[in-house]
Amino acid sequence: MNTYIRKKGYTIGERPIICVPVVAEKKEEILAQVRKLADERAQMIEWRIDWFEAADDTKQVLEVIRNLQKMCRNTLLLATYRTKSQGGQGMLSQERVKQLLLTLAESGDADLLDAEYYELEQAEELFQKLHERKTLIIASHHNFEETPSAEEMSGLLRKMQRSGADIVKLAVMPRRQADVAELLLATAQFKEQFPDTPLITMSMGSMGVVSRVCGESFGSCVTFGAGEKASAPGQMGKQELAQVLQLLHQAITGGDANIYLIGFMGAGKSTVALALRQLCGMEIIDTDEELVRRAGMSIPEIFEKRGQETFREMESALFRELSEMKNMIVSCGGGAILREENRMLMKKSGTVVQLTAEPETILERVQHDHNRPILEGKKNVTAIRALLEERREAYEMARDLAVATDGRRTQDIAAEILEKIEERK
Repeated sequence: MNTYIRKKGYTIGERPIICVPVVAEKKEEILAQVRKLADERAQMIEWRIDWFEAADDTKQVLEVIRNLQKMCRNTLLLATYRTKSQGGQGMLSQERVKQLLLTLAESGDADLLDAEYYELEQAEELFQKLHERKTLIIASHHNFEETPSAEEMSGLLRKMQRSGADIVKLAVMPRRQADVAELLLATAQFKEQFPDTPLITMSMGSMGVVSRVCGESFGSCVTFGAGEKASAPGQMGKQELAQVLQLLHQAITGGDANIYLIGFMGAGKSTVALALRQLCGMEIIDTDEELVRRAGMSIPEIFEKRGQETFREMESALFRELSEMKNMIVSCGGGAILREENRMLMKKSGTVVQLTAEPETILERVQHDHNRPILEGKKNVTAIRALLEERREAYEMARDLAVATDGRRTQDIAAEILEKIEERK
């Protein structure tokens, strides 16, 4: 059984995670880019410190990364100082780079650190010190001149694996199509030999783009997608990369079922849907938002002007459409399960996941929300508990599985949902 790295609700070593590099000189620009990516629920962000105009000022580097970690509560943060010899902008000496890595590890503000293995003397000793500071290490090597033979690349990966690194990374430049095949061969061979060591490999440039999207088949666990600016030749845009990865995942697994999130208002369906999208790349539709868009008025207005029964008819019509779609995350309105037709449509076309929460938690989440007509004038624990009990049987009939949300991070909830769905297959 594979032993993967689990952090912030992500599993490194399973399906490929998309890492978005941030390459900017100014502090304000770095913070703005990371804030935007974190708000978009990026899976992993790489801060390329070597691009920072004050990269040689440890105090300023620590100040920036402290702010970045505060933003990245649900996003993995990788800190990288890439030297010129490895394709970066960095000019620091080897000893200064080592000290920077140790200082970053001491701060605890980076989830992962990239270390250029073959550029560092006594790398194993450095890795031991970094591990003492509870830091995950990516041992990396880049060859911008050529692609060595599969045997040579396997040797490079094995040596980095023996160094004690948590993840090994190899990037090479192809000169012919056969070079890309060599890189993929080395990747597959390493994964077969060391299934418990996550690895990242890529063939750079336009010729090697295929290597950035086929990690699920060959074993590479992280792939880099460009945000505002690419950090290496051949990087696809992050959105296009996510779409391709999802299409390939569907083809590999044969999966095309929807995921329906049901539960009482305030159970966390919308936020969990966003977290699921980041983990599996599927598109989201929020049924309440879609009905508001189609009606051109808010839900309270629909209830007032057209009546609750009309709203439920509109809702069922939407579920009939959704049942014909594939690979969608559907965040369902709180009362969607009250109709048997809706329950049957969901069961027919996907996995139905009930998100649960205690009445006290629900009240805390919805007490200031005035877009909940069913609860208007009844925002108290007693009324919420009564409504939950009233709908309990309908939820139990509708659901395939249930997941509690009280006091939990959305990324952890989403990861549990995907694990349980996988167990059902």
